[in-house]
Amino acid sequence: MRIRNSKRNDELMDKLKSLYNFEYEGIIPRIAFTYSIQLGKHFDLNTSIIPNADGRDWRDEKGLFGTSIGSRSNYVIYKAILDQHYEKELLEDEFSKLFRLHLDFGLEKMNNDLENKNIAGGYHISYLMKMVKDGLAVLSNKPKIIIHSTQTTEIEEFNNLIEFDLGTDENSNPIKIRLNDLNELDSHHIAIAGMNGSGKTELIKDILYQISIKTQGKLKFIFFDYKGEKREKLEKFLTATNCNFIDVLKDKYEFNPLSIINSNDENERNIQIQAFSDIICGIANLGTRQSITLRKVIRDFIEENKNKTPTIEDIYECLQLYYEESKIKPDTLIDIFDKLSNGLFSEYRVGQKNIYEQNIYLNLPNHLPDTVRQLTVFFTLKYLLNVFTSLNDTQPDENKIKPMRYVIVVDEAHIYLKNKNARKALEDLLRMVRSKGVIVVMLSQGAEDYRQKDFDFSSQVKIPICLNVKNKDYKIMEHFLGTPSSKYKLEQAIDKLQSGFGVINLKEAKKFEIRQFWKTINNITN
Repeated sequence: MRIRNSKRNDELMDKLKSLYNFEYEGIIPRIAFTYSIQLGKHFDLNTSIIPNADGRDWRDEKGLFGTSIGSRSNYVIYKAILDQHYEKELLEDEFSKLFRLHLDFGLEKMNNDLENKNIAGGYHISYLMKMVKDGLAVLSNKPKIIIHSTQTTEIEEFNNLIEFDLGTDENSNPIKIRLNDLNELDSHHIAIAGMNGSGKTELIKDILYQISIKTQGKLKFIFFDYKGEKREKLEKFLTATNCNFIDVLKDKYEFNPLSIINSNDENERNIQIQAFSDIICGIANLGTRQSITLRKVIRDFIEENKNKTPTIEDIYECLQLYYEESKIKPDTLIDIFDKLSNGLFSEYRVGQKNIYEQNIYLNLPNHLPDTVRQLTVFFTLKYLLNVFTSLNDTQPDENKIKPMRYVIVVDEAHIYLKNKNARKALEDLLRMVRSKGVIVVMLSQGAEDYRQKDFDFSSQVKIPICLNVKNKDYKIMEHFLGTPSSKYKLEQAIDKLQSGFGVINLKEAKKFEIRQFWKTINNITN
């Protein structure tokens, strides 16, 4: 492989080689090329101006690509890098042109960054080491989950039995759930399946109301409403549960999504940065290049601002500047941060209650972009996961009553269950918070939603409740509800399902009329 350089790049390579006192000529061009790739730079051969070929003529034996064991050229490695970067198998001529473009960009970027800097003070060394650190961060393994928080105070536990009614069976007997009694249930998570109009939203509001009353308001909850219910329709529920209604478009959501990045330890902070990036890129289906760019911009901001935790607005501004300096066209990543920075979040104020210290009804209107709605939910879930996994497990008393700390309600859960990246986050949540006294409630339109190819969410739920659904296939229902003592009773109960009724299989399958909050509160007020 023969690469002919430009005179301008020859001058820059000699200048930088002299600055770093490198022995071999090939080191600087290899650094410049890989730096360009690390920055996510892409070129279009149809529109890009190829650098002049009026400089040195480089060949493999001169060390442009370096040599490996047996003095064989590493050209194949650089070819593979560019093939991966452009997601195609490049012809030799295409490779040569793109290599020269990346080399030219990297050399100019390094020269501009180092110009007029304090070389005597060693700036050029720290500059090079930062490149290396960023490169190592790209190669680091992805963490499955982060268990860290600056949480220093224990979250209040409710230590007594929490019992609530689902409704009444066909003999008018109440269907009672002893939520934190380990004699009856070894998991507290709840899954509700029911199509629109089946009554599942009114049922969960009634359950939350009962929990609030039974715990004297000590067990707090957050309700993610993906439908965007209007405040007026919720007034009685909000008042009865002392719940704070937050419309993310109209009200300031006092929460910083980047608050999960809170460590002064560099290694742990890098993991936290990657976790934040994984949420963005996973939900929005962004590529590796955008993930690398986002992580780099966040790391740079924190280092330049003495470990200050950035806001969405901070990162948006830094991304815009980075794209401009690196001559990268705005893409989906920029668009997402543009939408996220549009007044959705505000800085947490001293004296303001934390999310887990209050009841919150988080309203996500359907005219908000779907990606933004999902990100808002998962930013909050990741924060809560960090908070609760930093605490000790709650310990049951001699009667096996387990103390509870919090309730998380995810409405329209099928939206997340059908997203591969989102359901992985839900799986982590279900697995890790159970021992911490946190209850996760998922509401979806069908029982089949909970059984995905890569994970069966039913396995983590011991309180499955099926309301009226479109798909009443017995095998699906049995898998969701559990094997009944009597197949006939379950089949009968399923066949009779209609709006306002449900089926649960505790010791045996039972059809019941569900409690609906609007009826409950009307009876109380009347």
